Amino acid sequence: MHSVPPRPFASRAFLATLTLCASVFAACGDPKPPPTPDPPVVTLTVPQPNTAAPSLTVRVIVSGCDSVAQVDIYDRDTFLKTVPYTSGSMDFELASNEIKYDRGLAVSLSLNARATCSDGRTNVSQPQAATFLPVTKVIKDPDPNGQVVTDFFIAEGSGTNVAFIGCGNPTTGSGTLFRVDSAGVVRNSVEMGIPCTKDTVITSINGSSGKRWVWTPGAGAVAVDSSFKITGRTSPTYFLVNLSVMANGDALVRDRYTVSRLKHANAGGTFQWTYKGAVLGPISPPQEKGQQVLVPYVAQLEFSQVPQVIVAYIDANGTSQEMLPVQEKKIFAYNGELDEPPVTAFSADGSTLYVGFLFGNNQSRVQACSTDLEGCEGSALKWVSTTLPVPLNFLLPFSAGSRLAALGTQRVWFLDSTNGIVTNKGGTSVDASGQLRILQVQLGQATSPEFYLLNGPNVEGALPQEIVAVDSAEKGELFRYEVSSSLSCSVDDSGRLWMRVGNNLVQALPLSDYRAVKK
Repeated sequence: MHSVPPRPFASRAFLATLTLCASVFAACGDPKPPPTPDPPVVTLTVPQPNTAAPSLTVRVIVSGCDSVAQVDIYDRDTFLKTVPYTSGSMDFELASNEIKYDRGLAVSLSLNARATCSDGRTNVSQPQAATFLPVTKVIKDPDPNGQVVTDFFIAEGSGTNVAFIGCGNPTTGSGTLFRVDSAGVVRNSVEMGIPCTKDTVITSINGSSGKRWVWTPGAGAVAVDSSFKITGRTSPTYFLVNLSVMANGDALVRDRYTVSRLKHANAGGTFQWTYKGAVLGPISPPQEKGQQVLVPYVAQLEFSQVPQVIVAYIDANGTSQEMLPVQEKKIFAYNGELDEPPVTAFSADGSTLYVGFLFGNNQSRVQACSTDLEGCEGSALKWVSTTLPVPLNFLLPFSAGSRLAALGTQRVWFLDSTNGIVTNKGGTSVDASGQLRILQVQLGQATSPEFYLLNGPNVEGALPQEIVAVDSAEKGELFRYEVSSSLSCSVDDSGRLWMRVGNNLVQALPLSDYRAVKK
């Protein structure tokens, strides 16, 4: 007779048997599935992260895939395009119409690549910052270190006949005027005998004389014809402060205290006439008005301690070196120091003198005064602008005289020249970025509303690093583009914008194309 083990013992034996069986099955059954492969490694770089070009180049590398099924390029989370990636390091072009401009033109992009392997694994690259301004074309000098045009230049002609004229100081050290074609090839040059600086001005060809003036403040001026022959100049001892061009191509020049007429065919530097009546010197460039030249200056009259702004009318066709005014008009009295006159500018026809005067708390107003009447009150006062919150440095009529730019150190307002109303979009000034200052401005064609600010650091001798484009005051800023090197710009005879960006010459798109995608 067999005895039966106690129940607890039987339970332990049964459990041991189950454990043994489980171990056997584990050792003899199917193997564990292989570990999941790592995702692919995706890299996107931008060879030129700040560029003005017809397209933007991106470089993509994908590793860790037996084969790549798809690579997509994104700006943040916005899909841009699928690229035909196969293997290794490959470059792809993002065309200007493949980039979205929801945040504006030439703003910072954050590009990334999203790759999918043929087995379905995916990954995303780290984002890469890029700034892209779409343009029509870029012209580069054959010399990698060469510069196509001089630091500052003007464009003449248009289309295939466009050329670029600039002033530079070559190895000879003598200021030289250059003309280069659209391929960057030098076609003409002439030594001028005056230095070229960032303040050198090159005027447009005068329709009557067929000549242009090139002048450098503190140095002198020369008249140059279309074949680059110098036909007129100031004398070597003349200290030039400013120059404006008369309708027939002669120059109205001023030194510290006098205004003179210099004929465009006078290479000896002698003047047709000189006016010396502005004892403290003219306060802005003289303006031709019919058969007279208007010269604004300040004086303190004997019977008053208040400084007066006076406009002297000079016979434009006189011949004396001691010209007396035909008449003088006291435009208005102002509160301020005699040696700190208000900012002034004439309208294109000379009928209006715009005056920007300073109030307390560094605020300013602009006043439009008739030059035909005295006093700038009653019928002589055309308008007074609203108060602007900064001191003004410059007043500049443009757009066929319909607009007046009132420029401070960093900000600009556009006033309607008929009533003084601010026409900026939303009434907001157009400003330089950050700590940059307005160094120069570029206008469009004489009758067009375009206006360009060229801004740079507040450092002596600094060149502009930012351009801000305005296609019309009412529409506001169109784009702004900033570089770490330097830039400048000009407008050709068709109104197309050309820019020097670093060493390269760039033709911008028509402004209407930028406006079409501006959000």
